[in-house]
Amino acid sequence: MYDTYYNFARMPFENTPNPRFFYASEQHREALAAIEYTIRMRKGIVLVTGDIGSGKTTVGRTMLQRCGGDATIVQLVHGHRTGLELIQHILRSLEIKTEESDDHARLLERLETYLKSQSNEKRPVVLFIDEAQTLSDEALEELRLISNFDTNTTKMLQLVLVGQPELREQIASPKLSALRQRIVMAKQLRPLGIQDTAGYIAHRLKAASKDPKNVAVSFSGEAIAAMYDATRGIPRLINVVCDNCLLLGFVKEQRRINPVMVRQVLDDMVPCFGESESIQNNEPRLSLAG
Repeated sequence: MYDTYYNFARMPFENTPNPRFFYASEQHREALAAIEYTIRMRKGIVLVTGDIGSGKTTVGRTMLQRCGGDATIVQLVHGHRTGLELIQHILRSLEIKTEESDDHARLLERLETYLKSQSNEKRPVVLFIDEAQTLSDEALEELRLISNFDTNTTKMLQLVLVGQPELREQIASPKLSALRQRIVMAKQLRPLGIQDTAGYIAHRLKAASKDPKNVAVSFSGEAIAAMYDATRGIPRLINVVCDNCLLLGFVKEQRRINPVMVRQVLDDMVPCFGESESIQNNEPRLSLAG
């Protein structure tokens, strides 16, 4: 609807992990650098955690875009309860042939044989697990076991674990201490500050515009302040509010989003219930689902 009015080539605030819209705040840039370094230098395991909507998956998708041409990357986007399920999924993703009679040990042997055959190649083999907090302790321990596959000089399998903060708590438990000791890089993503919130909005508007040098819509400083108060710098929530503001601006035929428009959007949105309590507790006025 409003894309033509604002001269957009694509919608700027879709809640999808499109690398085109990756905003390189300091912390997101550091997380991406940690992943790339671990993969390219074949260091082993890297951990990236953050609250829902903090941009973890977008960091991961940006990594896939940057490293996908130079690495064999296996993506797992759902949890596994057993180590056997996890290994079976990995083997299927790598197109490694198996037999129905293969037991757990035989499947591990097949994986190790494959990794050894790839160890002299310039393309590292990467296991990228999003929403890793859904993995059971048994599955996480399985990751620790396969992380032991290495040669005298290099790790044969690189692991990227991306998940919510409870993943850190899970890995911090004594029974997963062996896995924890193998993590060579760890980054925690936090909500954006108000300056980065402004930069994030401006970046997405520019990335979506047909003419990035002449963006046809803007948010006033007061509007961004109101946005930050409501979202506390959580990118997913910023996207929701901005999208609604642009629709309201289209209806009102305004190309400058002001704080009155932001407040109107916030008042109209269902997730604003319990506003006074959330503000008192310094929490976002909007809530995240899922």
